[in-house]
Amino acid sequence: MRENVTVTKSEHPRYNYRVKFTEGGKRHQKWFKKKTGKDGADAWADDKREQLENLGKKHDTVTEAERRAVHAFRELQEELPDHIERITLAEVIQDYAERIQRSFEPLTCQIVSDKLIARLKSEGKSKSHTDSLHYRLKPFMAEYGDWMAANVTTEIIDEYLTDQDVAAQTKLHYRRALYQVFGYAVQLRAAPSNPVKDAMKPKVKHEEPGVLTPNQLAKLLTVANDDTLPGLAISFFAGLRRSEIERLDWSEIDLDEKHIEIKAGKAKTAQRRFVPISANLKKWLTPLAQHEGNVVKTPAIWRKGIEDARKDAKLKDWPHNAGRHSFASYHLAHNQDAGALASALGHPNPSMLFGHYRALVTAKAAKTYWSIKPATTKNVTNIKSA
Repeated sequence: MRENVTVTKSEHPRYNYRVKFTEGGKRHQKWFKKKTGKDGADAWADDKREQLENLGKKHDTVTEAERRAVHAFRELQEELPDHIERITLAEVIQDYAERIQRSFEPLTCQIVSDKLIARLKSEGKSKSHTDSLHYRLKPFMAEYGDWMAANVTTEIIDEYLTDQDVAAQTKLHYRRALYQVFGYAVQLRAAPSNPVKDAMKPKVKHEEPGVLTPNQLAKLLTVANDDTLPGLAISFFAGLRRSEIERLDWSEIDLDEKHIEIKAGKAKTAQRRFVPISANLKKWLTPLAQHEGNVVKTPAIWRKGIEDARKDAKLKDWPHNAGRHSFASYHLAHNQDAGALASALGHPNPSMLFGHYRALVTAKAAKTYWSIKPATTKNVTNIKSA
């Protein structure tokens, strides 16, 4: 019963801590202003754990459902043929308990999660995939990681998702990650069923992808510093994912052959692909290109550089995934080739891309977009070719 009593930090306006516990088959909670001390959450939680462990459910009030079950058992015994051996209700319960122990492995949620991630790695899933799964499971494991997987119910999943102070799309990501974990728990026989199957599904409001105008992008690239500019230009003119740019090496950029190699281990889909380098992207990269080394020094430095460039360019509104969405929108408007776009993006469905990005920008704006170049490229040497 110890895993059924947990102390968590609270965002309540009057209380700082909350104790969650299961009693009588139902979830309960109690609020506290402080964590330690005689009147704190920890002390109360310890007392509740001891109470549940000592008393268990044998002193709980017998419910009406339990009374009906006893009556049904008696009726069944009376209707059995004479040649069937009668057994007691206690023997039925003992047999059930033994079958449960044989059926389910005593694995905690954290252990199941660790086993799942280890399996995905052994199957060759990309580091970005496993890191993303770990990140999305982290809040749940912080609160329920020491619970037995078999004890987590749909009610608990609902409560957890409801309490998360994040956007609906993020909650949906959390739910999908949990569905994967508990699906694996069923495979490991650590849970009787997947509690996420019938859990709440956060409703996400779908909006059109946001893009920068050619004028906004030109200002952004002009003010970006040399550490930020290559990754930023690749994002808007090649459409690479942020995670792909953060792991990209200069040795994987071939300015002569005009393509960027995305190796399988660095791609979200774990599939190698080559992304064409447009004429204007080559002009942005050439002055800063290196033979090898990270295109961005570190993810933190690069993201800070983008924030600084946005401020200097006076871009208050920044669409989600602005670089990739802008690339896709202007690429489709300029080339009218969803297949080529899907190949560059590493996306399996050209039809979906066509429906998603079609008519977001005009052909005229697209022509301007793909003509955005540095103000001057005089006296620039491509040191990768030198």
